[in-house]
Amino acid sequence: MASTPSKQITDHLKALYSAYRGTTDIDAKGAFFSPECLQICQPQPAYAATNRQTIVKYLHEAASTGKNLATGSGQIKTDKESRKGATIRPLTADEFEFATDDVTAPAGFTSSALKRKAELEGWVGMRVDMWDDDEAVGNGGLLVKVQYWWRKEGEEWVQILHDIMHMGPLEGTEGREGELL
Repeated sequence: MASTPSKQITDHLKALYSAYRGTTDIDAKGAFFSPECLQICQPQPAYAATNRQTIVKYLHEAASTGKNLATGSGQIKTDKESRKGATIRPLTADEFEFATDDVTAPAGFTSSALKRKAELEGWVGMRVDMWDDDEAVGNGGLLVKVQYWWRKEGEEWVQILHDIMHMGPLEGTEGREGELL
């Protein structure tokens, strides 16, 4: 297992994530990703990406649906019509896992090979939960849970994997873990 990141690294990754989330231009979001950034989606195992270009393409497609949680565009706010929010926290030691082989296969890895790669390259993971209880997003609201993984490339930390763990209706856990963004 990789070592627990220092508070300095954790704070830096929180700031990077906030900057990423606050970037409304989808193409500019791609600058936060390694060219080799992967994406897997546990709710839909065939949904995967093996590079930055494909993830940016998926973000454009998601934006065309109007669901801003998929892109991170817009501001987090609370008002009487909807409650939107996001939390972020470092992963715990027991969360240093990567789905199952059927989920990771579309990205070209077994789950154990992906874990070895993460350990060798010193990946650091952060858990982000995003929610929107506006009924306009469907079924009374949407909750997205993602493990964002970063690695250091040169002097910069960049996103190397997005592991989308849940994308669906609110389940009552939103806002309970992590620092509110």
